[in-house]
Amino acid sequence: MRLLFLFILLTACDFKDVEDDSVVAQVGDYELRKSDLVNVLPTNISQIDSSQLVEKYISNWIINKSLFDKAEINLTKIEINEIKNSTNKYYEELIIDKYRSKLLTNNYDTIIDYDEIQNYYNNNLGNFLLSNDIVKARYIKLNNKNYNIREIKRRFRRFNSDDKIFFDSISIQISNYFLSDSIWINSDLFFRKIPKLTQDEIKRIVKNNLYFVKEDSLDVYLIKVNDKKMVSEISPLAYIQDRLSEILLNKKKIKYLKKIEKELLENE
Repeated sequence: MRLLFLFILLTACDFKDVEDDSVVAQVGDYELRKSDLVNVLPTNISQIDSSQLVEKYISNWIINKSLFDKAEINLTKIEINEIKNSTNKYYEELIIDKYRSKLLTNNYDTIIDYDEIQNYYNNNLGNFLLSNDIVKARYIKLNNKNYNIREIKRRFRRFNSDDKIFFDSISIQISNYFLSDSIWINSDLFFRKIPKLTQDEIKRIVKNNLYFVKEDSLDVYLIKVNDKKMVSEISPLAYIQDRLSEILLNKKKIKYLKKIEKELLENE
């Protein structure tokens, strides 16, 4: 095997500006030319870095082509054909998957509306039992020296629309908080944000939908649970709506693709 390695120290600009397209490396019948290196180098790279990058690229090219050349000689025709067949099959699968995705993208019947989700939920309630406790709750953490602590406690406990605006205005005074108490959240994830609570305190807060205050030498935690659902209860629709939407979307996709496949069979 004839092996030619003509490495030239040129920057990206040099490669783009050369008028000739001479060979910089050759392995057997394979040739690597200057024009092949134009897109190898990123812009704004130093000459030293570009030289190292080009040298590495050419070295890898020589190794790969040398191995490929030897493989073609040393592998049997059966082994090579097995690879070709598997490659063709993989290519075919990729093309089909791409076409299926395009069909689904252009098929507006795959849009899921709320009524579909609600009907599916109502007809399959037994499948949606909770595997963990969930809560609707809020909390804030603030420094116990806060000059406004009495007002903050009062508004946190009441928490009407004016109070929500108030907390937006003083957010800089609050170390940490979660005030989206209209959404369901995993109970463990919620209480993980409040490390000062014991397990007994958490159970009592959740069980009784408590307003609870926890203090230490530095901070005050205000917690309020509005609602709860426990393990093995039926999950609220709002908590699993996104998951149900995904399930229904996949069902519609499968149904649509089967319809396409049936039409193809009938037309053959």
